[in-house]
Amino acid sequence: MTVNPILAFSARRRMRSARTALLLTLYSLAVLIFGLAVAFGGFLKPQISIYTMADGQTGYAAMLAFQFFLLLLVTPAMTAGAISGERERQTLDLLLVTHTGSLRIVLGKLLESLGLMVLLIFATLPAMCLVLITGSMTLSQVLEGLLFLSVTAFAMLSVGMLCSALLRRTVAATVTAYLAVFAIGLVTLLPLISDINSARVMYDRMYSSYYNGPVAVIGGSDAAAGVRMTSFALNPALGLMSLIADQTGLLRGTLSSFSYTMYEMYDFMDFAGMAWQCMAFMAVAGIALDLLAACFVRPRKARIRKGKKA
Repeated sequence: MTVNPILAFSARRRMRSARTALLLTLYSLAVLIFGLAVAFGGFLKPQISIYTMADGQTGYAAMLAFQFFLLLLVTPAMTAGAISGERERQTLDLLLVTHTGSLRIVLGKLLESLGLMVLLIFATLPAMCLVLITGSMTLSQVLEGLLFLSVTAFAMLSVGMLCSALLRRTVAATVTAYLAVFAIGLVTLLPLISDINSARVMYDRMYSSYYNGPVAVIGGSDAAAGVRMTSFALNPALGLMSLIADQTGLLRGTLSSFSYTMYEMYDFMDFAGMAWQCMAFMAVAGIALDLLAACFVRPRKARIRKGKKA
């Protein structure tokens, strides 16, 4: 099995650059400083209390959310110029005549950017492991959080790759990529309305069961199995909320700002299942976008001629 030449060349050039080491250092320091400022400042005092130890969960959630926000700002632009930049430099035709293949070009460009993002994310592992000192989190939970961020980065990079393959100019592809990420976030929020209505119906049924039947009927079989909501399995931000809620038990108050019914249903929601469903959805959607991008790498006239020859 041969290594993708585009991936090998780009990764070698990227890792030999001093800017990569500087970026890793600055990114890790930013996450560490943010975590210390939000929750771990109490550990710098000569005395700590049990309440300070509980701040470890808050710091963990804050560092996850901070990295998620940084991914939203950075990742769409990283691949938005992958294909369109080759077109602007008039080097895409040279890649195509080498029989590299459209899919290998897309994979090479994508994996090079994904490798850097995963390296950035896991470079924050020492900072994230500060929560292990407090005993509020486990190493497996921290790794699960970093895995969620890595899958999110893959999905956003795939959006940028598709925009880069569709448009000829890097500036247009970059702007479109950010707009697409924003639009995806809004569209995947739409099922939240239906989820709230469904939760309200289930809550009313549970409430009536409490007053009209035995206490053991509360929740019924549906609640015992765990309430799952479509929007939390599709929207990356809500998926992150599900992960944090499952691992830390936080965000109950945050959900109350969305809906009091969901606040009441908090203990019956299957946050773990929704977080993993969200990761699966982002992974599948990213693969689909990359395959679609490979279809648009070759110029339209060349695709037509290739179809006629076949």
